[in-house]
Amino acid sequence: MTGDSSKPIGHQYALAMLDGGEAQVRTLAKAAGSQITMDAFLRVHDEEPAPAFLHSALCAMSLPTKRPKDETAPILREDGKYALAINPRPVLQTVDGKPVLKSLGVPYGAYPRVALIYLLSQAVTKQSRDVYLGRNFTEWMRKLGYQTVSYGPRGTANRMREQVDRLLACEWQIRWEGSDTGDSAFAVRDVKISNEYAGSLDKNGAFAREIRMSEGFYAHLIDHAVPLNEVAIRELKGTPTALDLYTYLAYRLPRIGADKGQTISWEQLARHLGNDADSKRFRQTVRETMQLVSSVYPNANVDMSGRKVVLFPSPAPLERKLVGPHLRLIGSSGGQSAPRSSVSGERLGHAKGVDVTLEAAQMLAFPSGSLSFGTREAAFRKIGLDKGHPWSVDQMADAFRAGFPGLSRKRTEHEWLRVWDAFVVSYARRRSEAQDA
Repeated sequence: MTGDSSKPIGHQYALAMLDGGEAQVRTLAKAAGSQITMDAFLRVHDEEPAPAFLHSALCAMSLPTKRPKDETAPILREDGKYALAINPRPVLQTVDGKPVLKSLGVPYGAYPRVALIYLLSQAVTKQSRDVYLGRNFTEWMRKLGYQTVSYGPRGTANRMREQVDRLLACEWQIRWEGSDTGDSAFAVRDVKISNEYAGSLDKNGAFAREIRMSEGFYAHLIDHAVPLNEVAIRELKGTPTALDLYTYLAYRLPRIGADKGQTISWEQLARHLGNDADSKRFRQTVRETMQLVSSVYPNANVDMSGRKVVLFPSPAPLERKLVGPHLRLIGSSGGQSAPRSSVSGERLGHAKGVDVTLEAAQMLAFPSGSLSFGTREAAFRKIGLDKGHPWSVDQMADAFRAGFPGLSRKRTEHEWLRVWDAFVVSYARRRSEAQDA
């Protein structure tokens, strides 16, 4: 069976896809995975990544996952160089025909997380403070990935509306001291996401089709946006802890420089994810959540098996097909290479510190003849000899051509060498294991 049981299931699915395509993924899911993680992996694998964005501070520090005991108390998140304060400011409402100031409370759960990512993504992508939501609330909810929109007392629309009102009524403070990874120190005080949002909680409140982001928050967002994959967000939208873990890893992993990785305590991770303390239950919850997160972010190279959490350098989520050395290459779409995180110095688009352009490259087919001769074939031959010994290079090439599901797509030479490298390593391992059995 393909896969390393010590790795998250998304990692195992990625290797299974490389070795035997979707059928191999389904076989692995029956033995070691689940229908939920398999479906999430296949849907994200089949779709091209779509850029989404979140402020770096909100990747490192999250909203409450559940309704707080005191909803009107400010949220304070702090971990060394990071600090985030979210203060629920009162809004003017009409009660029994009279205007009153009322605090709506702090946002919590999955709904404000999904809404926040959408609002910030639109602002960054369109490079505009004006964010268009839709003609009506149902249309906006469907843009967020909610295909079934209900309007009962506990319906999805009313719960989303309540959380968006809480979110946009809050005042934000962010402090960031910077680090040796290239982050610059900054502080943002007393800003709202939108100063002009009047709210929609009243029974007859009108839907705000467009929201104008406050100038202070927008300017800061543009300089500190972290790229995410919108396709993955849709898969995680029902689980706040999964959204938090995904966005935290999306921010953190591409910034790690040392190959040995970075070790953090479970208590530190708990603070990042909005939990008060390290506990056995928290560890179990996060380990289980990581299975789903890894299915939509198989690039994420994280070891959660021990008493500490080890984070290893990994590509950004938008590079779902160009993966790190722990996975090599899953497969890549033709015509363009995958974009990289803005923190790595590559372009994702231009909006001050955030970039969204794609690198052009010559697209080629996998070599069709023997790898034993030819100038272009030399690099493939070297990998086969170095990592596939003692097996025949041309025999491995024939197996690759017969079994690799994306053989017909053209790719850059660099991409072909990555996927060939991964196949050779896997092929040699499997043949050796079969020989020893």
